[in-house]
Amino acid sequence: MIKQHILIIGGGLAGICVAMKCIDAGHKVTLIDKGENRSSAVAAGMINPLVFRRMTKSWRVDEFIPYAEHFYRTLEQRTGERFFHPITIRRCIASDQEAGYWKDRAQNAMFRDYIHPFDEEDAQIRPEQRPFGSARVNHSAYVSAENFMAASKAYIEKNGTYVAATFDFQQFDPTECSYLSQPYDHAVFCEGSASVKNPYFEKLPVEATKGEILTVTAHTLPQHESLNRKCFCLPIAPNTFRIGATYVWHTDNVIPTAEGKELLLENLRLLTDESVEVIEHRVGIRPTTPDRRPIMGAHPTYPKVHIFNGLGAKGYMMAPLLAEELLAHIIDGKPLDREVGLGRFF
Repeated sequence: MIKQHILIIGGGLAGICVAMKCIDAGHKVTLIDKGENRSSAVAAGMINPLVFRRMTKSWRVDEFIPYAEHFYRTLEQRTGERFFHPITIRRCIASDQEAGYWKDRAQNAMFRDYIHPFDEEDAQIRPEQRPFGSARVNHSAYVSAENFMAASKAYIEKNGTYVAATFDFQQFDPTECSYLSQPYDHAVFCEGSASVKNPYFEKLPVEATKGEILTVTAHTLPQHESLNRKCFCLPIAPNTFRIGATYVWHTDNVIPTAEGKELLLENLRLLTDESVEVIEHRVGIRPTTPDRRPIMGAHPTYPKVHIFNGLGAKGYMMAPLLAEELLAHIIDGKPLDREVGLGRFF
């Protein structure tokens, strides 16, 4: 294998995963990041194998979940930091119809790995507030985003080059794939919602989707599982929970709103009647796409210039394996999954 020099623009989840896979494969990495992450560092980092709205399995979940767990566990061992946390998701069922969906899926072999068999515990937890019972999701987890980002950055600085700077497109030659007169074998843009200002990929439909998240203190919510009904309630420390998240499409405004806060607290009241104390209110901007699939691949005119974007709300589950597939595409010419190729938009 010929060692190559890969330029990565953007130090969020996508950029970090590409950098890690490049380092693992023995390639030289230069990562440029302006230090204004508005997505990966704010996210709750949930890894949920199901789509509750339609009661389906997440796309390619059987591949993504085991790969992601191995990726995060390996990085924990290398960095000595902990950020991957398996946790059961308890879905608080909202209606008889939804209860029927769960029972049907529980009998389906395709869902057997992800839906915990129903038992008395599921029916008896707070029956006055959850008259339709609850269901447990297996193979779920969360990644502590801030710890992951900090550990990853330190690892890349140690094993590659990490540049804290704003990328200057005027200094980039896409034909030669050079930046500031330094040649690279390939460049990968991992800019999240900021890609709308990228002159090479601005026409791709990466949408800015605003999400607000609260951190609250409470004393009666469970510490060992994440409750879910119209919002998630994720325990992140003793008596401390992350509540999220709202969805506001087509905006990159990062200002927390009273409306977002009230909506989250209203949804939380479906899970507990305790009066909680809000200790933090944050905003993230997810990069999403119209078909809810990431965008990956080479520019149609400049074959050394690539994009990895649009990870959306399932990013922490999908990014590790997709980063490896992108690198295999760049270095070895292996085809990408048709559902992620940027050619679907050209």
